[in-house]
Amino acid sequence: MKKLVEDISFKEEDGQLAELFSSKAEEMAKCLNNRERKEREERYKPDISTTQYRKFYEKILELNEKAKGLDEVAFKIKVLPFVKMLNSKVQYSKERKHSGANFVALMETSINAVNSAHELQNFKYLLESIIGYMPKK
Repeated sequence: MKKLVEDISFKEEDGQLAELFSSKAEEMAKCLNNRERKEREERYKPDISTTQYRKFYEKILELNEKAKGLDEVAFKIKVLPFVKMLNSKVQYSKERKHSGANFVALMETSINAVNSAHELQNFKYLLESIIGYMPKK
């Protein structure tokens, strides 16, 4: 997963969003589900449950809604600190064994890549793409 997320950028001028929301999102979903492990072992545990994943996604949705209509300065004062604070929630989830290293790598890199309301919206789109590729129960 670290290789997949090391160069994440949510800037449109990079021209990589189409690939990020499609093939990379699919690979990330495979990593989160530990599909390789599933094929080798009878018992396995995904890196994060869909329920836990959706909790983080819903928080990003909430922050994205707060960011709508804000100028750059207001976004950096009213929303960005709470986006960055998600890193602590991700670590807490890991310590409680609700998520694994792949999810932590995805979230930390993505959160650190968000510096504007538009980048936050693209982060939300990435999470939507990944959940679309996660297996259904």
